[in-house]
Amino acid sequence: MLQFKESNRAKEQLEKVSLTGSGKYAPSLHLQLIELEDDLKRLKSLVTRADKIAHKRDVLLPKWLPIVEDYLTKEGKQNEDNPIFAYCTVWHFDVGNLSRGIEFGLRAIEFNQPMASSIRRKWPGFIADTVFDWASTQAEKGNSIEPYYGQVFRLVANHWKLPEQVTAKYYKFAGLALLRSKNGNVSPSHVGDVQRLQQADGYLAKAAELHPKVQVKTVRNKIAMRLRAIAELNAQ
Repeated sequence: MLQFKESNRAKEQLEKVSLTGSGKYAPSLHLQLIELEDDLKRLKSLVTRADKIAHKRDVLLPKWLPIVEDYLTKEGKQNEDNPIFAYCTVWHFDVGNLSRGIEFGLRAIEFNQPMASSIRRKWPGFIADTVFDWASTQAEKGNSIEPYYGQVFRLVANHWKLPEQVTAKYYKFAGLALLRSKNGNVSPSHVGDVQRLQQADGYLAKAAELHPKVQVKTVRNKIAMRLRAIAELNAQ
């Protein structure tokens, strides 16, 4: 009975948050977490991935973001574990808002916030895998993978300690990205820029160094052939 009353009180206050767009009307974190549990149960009951994404985008993020924004701006609050912040971060990635997802994810790392309980990976691994999957889809369509891939690649290469396989696939993908044609196909033969070819080969070599089974030998041979062909053409 008590939890039912608390749940109703939380809903009333959260409705005020939604109407005003201000987190100052939020109920206590205890009541927020009761409501969050209800939201997660409703989300889990949805069958299709499309419905889940739409619900996160149209219902959950508008509902909880004012509270998260308030949490992020209040001095000292970031030292407290906040599952709502964690879930909103993950939902940003789920709905395709990589800009906010990466922004929130980096702040979660900065604040040493625990990952959302439904996900087993830590923040760097989750961000790296999610952005990599997004970039792979974009590259196959011939779309740009920037600025998000480059932003995360720099973190993977220079700051985050991830399994060698993960770091290697980032280097490999960065090398292949320099060799892609406008339609998304990897083709060293269409690249006429020697520096670009050498940079791509450097990334691929680093990938092989990190993880020998990363499978870059064939494309590196093609790069070498292309560099020889350009050198012979210039010599003429």
